[in-house]
Amino acid sequence: MEKIIIPSLLSVSDGILMADRILETSQPLTVNDPKLFKFHATLSSVKTRLLKNQKNSNKSLLTGDLILLDKRRDSALTALRYILHGMSVSLIEEVSKKATKPFAIIEKYGGKTYKMGYKEETSNLLSLFLDFDLPENTQLLTELGLLPFYESLKTAQIAFDTVSKKKSDQKTEQTNDSEPATEILTELTPAMTNLMAMIELNNQDDPEIYGEVYNKLVTYINEINTTARARKTRKQNGNGTDQKPDAE
Repeated sequence: MEKIIIPSLLSVSDGILMADRILETSQPLTVNDPKLFKFHATLSSVKTRLLKNQKNSNKSLLTGDLILLDKRRDSALTALRYILHGMSVSLIEEVSKKATKPFAIIEKYGGKTYKMGYKEETSNLLSLFLDFDLPENTQLLTELGLLPFYESLKTAQIAFDTVSKKKSDQKTEQTNDSEPATEILTELTPAMTNLMAMIELNNQDDPEIYGEVYNKLVTYINEINTTARARKTRKQNGNGTDQKPDAE
């Protein structure tokens, strides 16, 4: 059989596309061909593993949720901080005196959260909560009428923590269950080659049944090879020039 499946050309996405085309197009032939069915099932199994691990390597769907929840806790913190600042510089002496201490605390732990990463901000907020939850500070917030604002910050942090832990657990589970997609790709190409070789062999004996499918598959594979080869050439040419690499 002429070598039409070229592993060195194929990315993971190319391999999945090629396997999909081969499996879909050849499936009707497996109904009355037990040997072909066996090769078809093997390829299908490898492709399923590859697809699963490609998805595992993609960005978590929870990333967007975390961004929104981080903005919510930032908003809650900013509101409390601005209100305390206004009270601390108030001309009403009783108010400014009560607000000075909690404002100093929020400045200590939350004054620069916009520069912090998720973990550092969470750590600072938890430290802030420890101080604000002391009876004397809780009393000050109550007398200033700020307890609802403080509780909204704690609620926002709990929501962020919940999703952050879920994302961490998801990542751990994926890591434990996953295989490198590029390694599975090395199993996919011989599985495709074996199935194509069987179809080609059958086509030589019975072209009326196998000919149309075989010719379609050769066309599909050549089209994918052409696209993959062009992309590889662009990358190689780009590495030797100042031009920006193509986005994949």
